[in-house]
Amino acid sequence: MINNILGGILGKVVDNAEGILDKVITTDKERDEAKLALKKLLLDAEREAFAKEVEDRKDARDMYKDDAIIQKILATLFTAAYFGLTYTMFKYFVLNELELSDYEIGFISTVFGAMSAKVNTIVDFFFGGSSKKNEQTNK
Repeated sequence: MINNILGGILGKVVDNAEGILDKVITTDKERDEAKLALKKLLLDAEREAFAKEVEDRKDARDMYKDDAIIQKILATLFTAAYFGLTYTMFKYFVLNELELSDYEIGFISTVFGAMSAKVNTIVDFFFGGSSKKNEQTNK
């Protein structure tokens, strides 16, 4: 995504620069050489941006290679809260034991929707396993 954004921005810059080169440089050979140099510069910038993105991902993986106790606690609390909220919503809303205003329904729906979006990440955390466990089973 970042490469697409950078590519689009840099592509416009190169197009503008080529337009300026067409006006400033008079011979076709010099113009072609300058355009080629600009395109090479753009490719080098894209390659460098991609390399930095890959390096950032690698650093993030190394940083979270081992599961910290706080990660486990937060994931457990989040999961318990999510299922508790799901149970409460089912009990009171589906069985029509509680009347709520539109504002309250909207607020609860927003919170539940945000939590639902993160459930996959939390489940992956629980069942994706830590690298230590995976390394032990592979040996």
